[in-house]
Amino acid sequence: MAKKNPHVGSSVGDYVRNRMARETDLEKRVQVEFDRLALARNVKRLRESHKLSQEQLAVLAGTKQPAIARLESGKVVPRIDLLQKIARALGMRLNVSFSSSRGGIRKAS
Repeated sequence: MAKKNPHVGSSVGDYVRNRMARETDLEKRVQVEFDRLALARNVKRLRESHKLSQEQLAVLAGTKQPAIARLESGKVVPRIDLLQKIARALGMRLNVSFSSSRGGIRKAS
């Protein structure tokens, strides 16, 4: 007899709630991924608003086009120095800030 798939017929919300109940760090991992994708979208939006190709931005930033492509894909966490170079190439400054999260302060173990 075949195993019944527990996700068939359930909503995405049910699936996420059940998975978060099993994997306590899932929400944190999802937030990290969302943050990475938001950064990627911002870099791409800025590049496009300056009417630059990835290659042109790479030249201005002193890097290679694949580095810009990887950053814009959201698959890598860029180094601060690359983000600073991109900001300067776009005539901008990089500002890094912290914002509060729902989890509050984590205590060292």
